[in-house]
Amino acid sequence: MKKRVLITTFVAFLLLCAVVAAGLNAIFTVTYVKADFSVLSAEGEREAAALKEELDGFVGKSSTFLDEESVIKLIDGYPCMKAERVEKKYPSTLEVTVTERREAFSVLTERGYAVLSDDGVYLYDKDSLTNRLGGENILLQDFVFSLIKGDKVQDETFSVMLRIYGVFQEVLHEARANVVSVSLYRSAEGHVRFSIHMREGIVIEIDSPSEQTEDKARAALLDERGYLARTDGERLCGRIAVIAAGEEIMVDYDESYV
Repeated sequence: MKKRVLITTFVAFLLLCAVVAAGLNAIFTVTYVKADFSVLSAEGEREAAALKEELDGFVGKSSTFLDEESVIKLIDGYPCMKAERVEKKYPSTLEVTVTERREAFSVLTERGYAVLSDDGVYLYDKDSLTNRLGGENILLQDFVFSLIKGDKVQDETFSVMLRIYGVFQEVLHEARANVVSVSLYRSAEGHVRFSIHMREGIVIEIDSPSEQTEDKARAALLDERGYLARTDGERLCGRIAVIAAGEEIMVDYDESYV
């Protein structure tokens, strides 16, 4: 008799849970997806429109049991789209903020050119250096690192290059308009140097870039012997070398360098 009472009680409990769940599902159902997009390119606009249609597929689903990770996974299906915010607003709204990643770099592989965003995420492959915003991506030469689509490149030297790129963006406003490529030189002893090839022809060499990184990058551009101090004619050839002597950063311009 006691066993029968326990079973009856348990069944009643399950039924109660089902009724509560059904009630919550009826009350907390997504009826509207508020999606805010910040896009940069015409291609980004098309992707945003397609993504909005897919996001609208969450309408009618339970907001109680909706997993934000499933929304993020859907957005990640668009390599240049980044989920900045995914939030459920009870009882019936899903709010999403999405930005378009900037293509910035290309690395030549056996598949073509692997495209990286300006924050170092491997987006996709292309057969050219063309950037979706116009112009070309900055070609990275002799950098060796693993590439996993959708993931940020985990490489210390590449991270240093990104910091230099950040300074160039800050000073030049659009580094791709000035920088063609960045080459990595590493000696047998492990000494590192970046060779930054500018569009006019002049080369900026930054020695030991992991040390005083941002200061060296600014000096390369803003020093009285740096890039912005050179005339248009002087930028057609030559080299700007940036080194550190203790705490002091030294910039040298050699017009005869080819």
